[in-house]
Amino acid sequence: MITFQKLRWKNFLSTGNVFTEIDLEAAKTNLIIGSNGAGKSTILDALTFSLFGKPFRKINKPMLVNSINQKDTEVQIDFLIGKNEFKVVRGIKPAKFEIYQNGQMLDQSSNNNDYQKQLETSILKMNYKSFTQIVVLGSSTFVPFMRLPITQRRDIIEDILDIQIFSIMNTVLKDKVKTSTEEMKDVDYKVELAEQKINMQQQFINEINKRDQDSIVEKQKFISELDLERIASQELVEEFNKQTEIYCKELESTAFTPTKLKKLNTLKGKIQQKFSAHKKQHEFFTHNEICPTCSQSITEELKNSKIDSIMNSIKELNEGFEEMDIAIKLEEERESRHLATSKLIAKVNSDIAIQNSTINRIQKQIQDLLDQVELLRTNKSDSSEAHEQLKYCQEEYLSLKKQISSIKKERDTLMAASQLLKDNGIKTRIIKRYLPVMNKLINQYLQNMDFYVNFALDENFEETIKSRFRDTFSYESFSEGEKARIDIALLLTWRSVAKLKNSVDTNILILDEIFDGSLDQNGTGELGWILRNFDDSTNVFVISHKENLDGKFERTLQCEKVKNFSVVRETVAEAS
Repeated sequence: MITFQKLRWKNFLSTGNVFTEIDLEAAKTNLIIGSNGAGKSTILDALTFSLFGKPFRKINKPMLVNSINQKDTEVQIDFLIGKNEFKVVRGIKPAKFEIYQNGQMLDQSSNNNDYQKQLETSILKMNYKSFTQIVVLGSSTFVPFMRLPITQRRDIIEDILDIQIFSIMNTVLKDKVKTSTEEMKDVDYKVELAEQKINMQQQFINEINKRDQDSIVEKQKFISELDLERIASQELVEEFNKQTEIYCKELESTAFTPTKLKKLNTLKGKIQQKFSAHKKQHEFFTHNEICPTCSQSITEELKNSKIDSIMNSIKELNEGFEEMDIAIKLEEERESRHLATSKLIAKVNSDIAIQNSTINRIQKQIQDLLDQVELLRTNKSDSSEAHEQLKYCQEEYLSLKKQISSIKKERDTLMAASQLLKDNGIKTRIIKRYLPVMNKLINQYLQNMDFYVNFALDENFEETIKSRFRDTFSYESFSEGEKARIDIALLLTWRSVAKLKNSVDTNILILDEIFDGSLDQNGTGELGWILRNFDDSTNVFVISHKENLDGKFERTLQCEKVKNFSVVRETVAEAS
């Protein structure tokens, strides 16, 4: 059983920066009253926010922060489960989510979603939907059990009866069935491969047994064809060698010395320099009458003598220059022919290398074929190794067939268990066992509220409602007041069953404005009688606008606004 002890909050909705604290165990019956907007339903929003991270009413999370202080929103809940003390702290601006067990904070290494899942599955053992069906009956955002889809009705009953484990087992089982199916497919594939190996090995043995001289002749024919190709390549090599000899002789005849050509070009340059010097002297004596160095006049006789001497030297230089130019051209031509011949020799050598590579490849192929022919001749009837391989393949095949049989047997067991764990299996059987108890409790609570009908739920949680005159109705056939009584009867029934199962039993029950809407005066009185006759472990909180209820509860919590902040004032009185 979960015993909720204290709930406190600050900067939550219209509450200020000072903690508001509610002792949830102080009184058996508690009335929460106040005007609209005073903060009556804040206790309900704070409770669900602390446990599930969302308010009971449809309020966006940012809107939960007090609009005046705009930060430091914090909600805390203390509760007991057995001997273990728990505390949950949540905050907004800054964000906070902490779970304490016996004063020690639980590991927060996981993300918020996993942390919340740990709280719901391992500690509370109920989710938001189950909580609101067992603990809360509200008039704002509450969806009564009878207005929920069938699947959600089933989820709630499974939570109450603590049979979600079968759904978890079914999920795990589905994974195992899937794994088993995939394993079977894998082994089937291996069996198929093993069969192929056996057939191929048997075929190989048959080929060994059927080998004859035709195979040898076929290989020898191929050897002959390769030998002709080898001879052709060898003839090409011989032809290339002859070309190489011719090119080598030509290379010798065109031999040249690179330094000689360099020297010739150097001498040519020197002649050009001397030619330029004589040209300058010629121009000097032709255009000058006075020596610029000594300022003496140059005689006509000296000038003519110098010009004649210079012209003779220029003539000799021209003759030498022409001879030098001819020698250079001859040397360059020899160099060009030498290089061309060298390229031809390199090309022929490359062709020779290609043909030699072809010859080596052919010779290797011929040798391989000769070895095969020899093997065919010497080991024609020797198939012992192939038979050994066939025996190994057959043993592998038998082992795989046994493995398939084992997997099929296990899969059949899993499928049988899967049938039991489906919604129409063991869970339905358990639900059927509890349905009479549930229906009896529902009708008992309805009668206590002077609503005399025969209400029955089937295993699909669809209702059948009959009047004392045996007329058949549905939930939607009734007035809002009658629907409210059915909703209350179901809520009280789920709490009783939960306590019977000790699954999601809690010490608090909250009714939000139930007395203000659909219930008439008579229904209100009957419900009050039911609430007062709850066992001592249940603390009932009624949120209401009705002032005439004040004094009928052990404790009254008055909600009011003081300087724009909600405050709660407590009054203890004898319940009438």
